[in-house]
Amino acid sequence: MGSKNYRLLIFLGLIAFVWNGCKPDEDVVPDTFTGAKVLIANQGNFGWGEGTLSVYYEESKTVDGEVYKAKNQESLGNVFHSIASFNGLYFFVINNSGKIVVTDSSYGKIKEITGLTSPRNIYKVTEDKAYITDLYSGAIYILDLNSLEVTGTIPCNGHTEEGIFREGLFWFAAPETANIYAVDVVTDRITDSLTVGWMPERMVLDNEKILWVLNRGDESKNESAKLTSVSITDLDITTTAFELSAMPTSLAYDSKSNVVYFLSDGIWRLRLGQDKVPQSWMQVPDAEFYDVAVHPASRDVYVSDVKDFVSKSTIYRYSQGGTLLDEFSAGIIAGDFFFP
Repeated sequence: MGSKNYRLLIFLGLIAFVWNGCKPDEDVVPDTFTGAKVLIANQGNFGWGEGTLSVYYEESKTVDGEVYKAKNQESLGNVFHSIASFNGLYFFVINNSGKIVVTDSSYGKIKEITGLTSPRNIYKVTEDKAYITDLYSGAIYILDLNSLEVTGTIPCNGHTEEGIFREGLFWFAAPETANIYAVDVVTDRITDSLTVGWMPERMVLDNEKILWVLNRGDESKNESAKLTSVSITDLDITTTAFELSAMPTSLAYDSKSNVVYFLSDGIWRLRLGQDKVPQSWMQVPDAEFYDVAVHPASRDVYVSDVKDFVSKSTIYRYSQGGTLLDEFSAGIIAGDFFFP
């Protein structure tokens, strides 16, 4: 190669180096996911849709959709009902697929818990044991948290729904009755029951250890929907139940502000120790509110609008003062919020 050509190649190389150094790095993707996470279980259409996992980031106000599918190259299943986390693992309860998908903290699949009929929720009751409520089995499943295998069942009176663990007892709602029941977590036997109102489904425990139960009622029995409070310490109905005019669907509690929220044709709240009756807190015209939850750290209130049950849901995020902080889309039928 001649000296002129050699010098020309060096010159062109230097130009290319300088040019590339001045260009923005197109391969670097800015970090758009910052802040506390909110996990959202999107049920998907019953019978034929796919449940999906969305993750919302509070600081950046961005949503990472289809998180599980992107990580594992498979769908979760049909009707993603609820989320729980313990022992460093996530438990994704897939109702209509009769299974629970267990993942690590990065949503990588570890195992599927199968052999369930129609699981609803999972609760850790001892270091080595969890209970799984179920829609159709007429029982609560007992799960060994070491082997992640079902080891037995607790016979129940039909459908079992939400539950609360308190002082060695697991209290659960039985929607085909007017009662909540207590299970001794040592013997795995039902030991007590309390009448709270027909079709109890949702429950939260307040700072005074009072259990609040949302009951949907039963028109055939002329029983209205109501919100009932129960002291599970002395097993006494401590507060007169509040009758509700519309079918309630969800219940949440802000432990820092001592406020109960529930959905019943809008968002209602009851400031414990202040309000004599629940107060209408937030209305959105034409919204089909489905689930409400309170972030335990920020105290922001999250509520899902599932629209026509076939379109993507809209999530509203409010401050505790009622200011709309954000509005964003999630998957079809956003039915459960989880705050890691």
